Amino acid sequence: MHVVRRWLCAGLMLTGLAGCPGFGDQTLAELEGVEGVTYEGEIKALIEARCFPCHTAPPKFGAPNSLDGYDDAAAFAARMQARAVDEASMPPGAPLPDEDKALISAWVAAGAPQGTPGQDMDAPDLGPGDMAPGDMTPLDMGPMRDMDPDADQGPDGGPMPDIGAPPPTWNDDVQPIMAMWCAFPGCHGGSPSAQLDLSTYAGFVEGGISGDLTGGGDPDDSLFMDRLRARNGFPVMPQGGPMLSDPELQLIEAWITAGHPEG
Repeated sequence: MHVVRRWLCAGLMLTGLAGCPGFGDQTLAELEGVEGVTYEGEIKALIEARCFPCHTAPPKFGAPNSLDGYDDAAAFAARMQARAVDEASMPPGAPLPDEDKALISAWVAAGAPQGTPGQDMDAPDLGPGDMAPGDMTPLDMGPMRDMDPDADQGPDGGPMPDIGAPPPTWNDDVQPIMAMWCAFPGCHGGSPSAQLDLSTYAGFVEGGISGDLTGGGDPDDSLFMDRLRARNGFPVMPQGGPMLSDPELQLIEAWITAGHPEG
């Protein structure tokens, strides 16, 4: 059902697109090196035009996260870059125009600044066949990456567990990472690669063709961490990279050390 809904959103997008809510009809080359892009100035309007109603709060039509508001958008800024710009795989079936990609790239490169509320740029007028903000399709974004390498962030942008706090669990902490990066058809979901199903806790515990993933509770001996950290001769997983962020890796290691509790 989620797949049907996502393609329904894509179909709606294809019926008519408004111009870029940032710098009009300029090309990606013309916008190279653009500075001063902020959430309030350009990105908010872009998200409203391209990503709603799926990435609203709460998200709809199978979208995994909200982009409604600066905090949500900044938490998934690097994922926007990866999926909407680098891979051009979102929105599904209707990649963003070059000017939108340039705005996102400039914003992410600047550290996802918020800007001053109320200082958004004028968006173009919409014609009778154009889509108004709120009629677009989801950007399937995962955990925030590369915003601040010193920040202690969990998979949803929140703080990493402190010493003395309850340990991470599969349900609350690890499963969302797997859902974003590993547990989908063609990889470790659906008909899973290497007979390893990471869409469920039972699948992780069962392991794949290589057996146990936990290393007996020691991340240094864990085959799972060997793959995620691309060590001991293994290529990085997710396949093709990029490697999970340090906060995500540290969270999974803390979970393994705690005995990989389900929840």
